[in-house]
Amino acid sequence: MRKLSSYLLVTLILFLIPITTICAKTIGDIQKELNEAQKKLNDTNTKKAMNSQDLAETQKKITEIKQNITKTEGNIKAKTEESEQLEKNIKKKNEETKDLMRYYQISSSGSAMIEYIMGAESITDLIYRLSITEQISSYNKKVVSEMNDMIKENEKIKKDLVAKKEELVKLKEEQDTQVIVLNKKQSELDAEGESDEKAIAGMQKELKYYRSLGCSDNKTIDACLASVYGNGYLPTGTTFRRPTTTGRISSEFGNRTLNGAPNKHFAIDIAMPTGTPVYSVAPGIVGYTGEVCGISLVIWHNINGKTYSSIYCHLSKQLVKKGQIVTENTMIAKSGCTGQCYGAHLHFGMATGKYKSDYYRYYAGNGDSLENHTFNPRNVIVFPAKGQSYYNR
Repeated sequence: MRKLSSYLLVTLILFLIPITTICAKTIGDIQKELNEAQKKLNDTNTKKAMNSQDLAETQKKITEIKQNITKTEGNIKAKTEESEQLEKNIKKKNEETKDLMRYYQISSSGSAMIEYIMGAESITDLIYRLSITEQISSYNKKVVSEMNDMIKENEKIKKDLVAKKEELVKLKEEQDTQVIVLNKKQSELDAEGESDEKAIAGMQKELKYYRSLGCSDNKTIDACLASVYGNGYLPTGTTFRRPTTTGRISSEFGNRTLNGAPNKHFAIDIAMPTGTPVYSVAPGIVGYTGEVCGISLVIWHNINGKTYSSIYCHLSKQLVKKGQIVTENTMIAKSGCTGQCYGAHLHFGMATGKYKSDYYRYYAGNGDSLENHTFNPRNVIVFPAKGQSYYNR
């Protein structure tokens, strides 16, 4: 009984103790991610090449179909014209036959016959002429019958050609739809490839930086930075401040409409004149310099044992370098309107983890991204309401 009680007590203590998982990314982990991203990019490029080939073949089919439609329309027109000419020929032959029959009838009447005989050299000549007239009349009727048969055949051919044209038009519509699908897929693959290329470039830059510090692949990023800058490179127990001394909130975090289209906004926009000093919102280390949205900076912070990233976009000028230690009073940049921008402002975002180290993508895709980690800056910094200004940090 005592053993059972002891067992239950130990079990209860183990249950109450929080389990902490340590997940420290090493330089080698970044290399693995880079290799995987490169393989994914290669696969995407292969898909792009295959899709581009399918697109070229489909467009070639459409060209051939259009040529066949034009040819079929020409054949329909030729058969129509042929039938119209046959109808004219039939009318002409009918008139000739009527003339011959009138002549025959006149020649067959008593007085006319006598008159004709009197004017002929011989009765044999008259009979011959009447016989010739009947033969021509019979021949004309035969020709008219044949031409009528040809018209019927033409109508059948035209009907078949019209059906063929309709079939070709339908086939062309199907191929046109296929082109739309392939073009959309190509655009998606292009965007995916571009995203992969940017992620790869970021990882390569990251690896180059850490290796330039002399860090080996089995060393964690934190250990690498601590070995160079000391254990206090990311001060703890600090809080966040506003990124500028003045500004007006012009756009909120979250879903919004931009130029009439839905848009996800992973930041707060702060309107201010170009050249306004921009500061780090807390002590940290510059984790990234480049172009995410215009000229951009990412600073990593360790606040109360938790890692954060602050993101600054549309800058006119950056004043710090990657790996530089900064404080909340360090001027890191000047505001502007670089990249896709509508009026000078600071696009200021916050996220958990180390953006451009723990994850590289901006939008959610097949991998981790800023979209998965971002949160409203108002959660950690006090800002006035939209449309209102502030005048201190």
